[in-house]
Amino acid sequence: MRFHEQMGRKIPAAFVPMRSRGSLAEDRRLEQGAWLFLVSLTVFFFSCMLLYTIYVMLRIAPAADQIQPFYVPRSFLITTVNLVAISTLLHMAVGAARRERIADLSRYIVVTFLLSLAFFVTQGFGLATMVGQMLQPEASMRNLYGLTFFLVIVHALHVVGGVAALVILLFGLRRKSYDHERYFPVKFCALYWHFLDIVWVVMMIAFAIAAFVSQSR
Repeated sequence: MRFHEQMGRKIPAAFVPMRSRGSLAEDRRLEQGAWLFLVSLTVFFFSCMLLYTIYVMLRIAPAADQIQPFYVPRSFLITTVNLVAISTLLHMAVGAARRERIADLSRYIVVTFLLSLAFFVTQGFGLATMVGQMLQPEASMRNLYGLTFFLVIVHALHVVGGVAALVILLFGLRRKSYDHERYFPVKFCALYWHFLDIVWVVMMIAFAIAAFVSQSR
């Protein structure tokens, strides 16, 4: 006998309304598509980081010309804390949706949305710092700012997608679309932001190593 889980209890599928079963099946199909989407993004960012590694190695090669020291903007550390906070709040939001604590869910989503807007402020400062470094007289030498700037922009563009997902969640909350059974949009939004968080941390590690190598060369 097949079972469905409701409020932490398993009940026979025969007692679940047909409409509910259809909606749950649709959610499962959407979840499979979401994982394929995240896997494709993972391949894309992995390729970008591989390209960045080759880029840095060529720029700092012993036979290469003198290189401008590379510095990671301090505001990127604030960005990292911001993204970790967003991931944490969305993880809590999934738990709230699973327990049908709608008030807590709404609070987590609203705070997360505000933090996502703050992300662009901190990234703006970081990008402005990088542009300032590229305009220095030493910028005529080899430097690592070009591709680094590009990768930060690419990541920020994907964050725009994450903000759009939060907006959709806010409208869903207004329509009371989520309960303990149907909360896939919340779960997918959390997965997507977790992905953005992990990618950013990997990028920061790569930037830090590149900065250390360029300054010690």
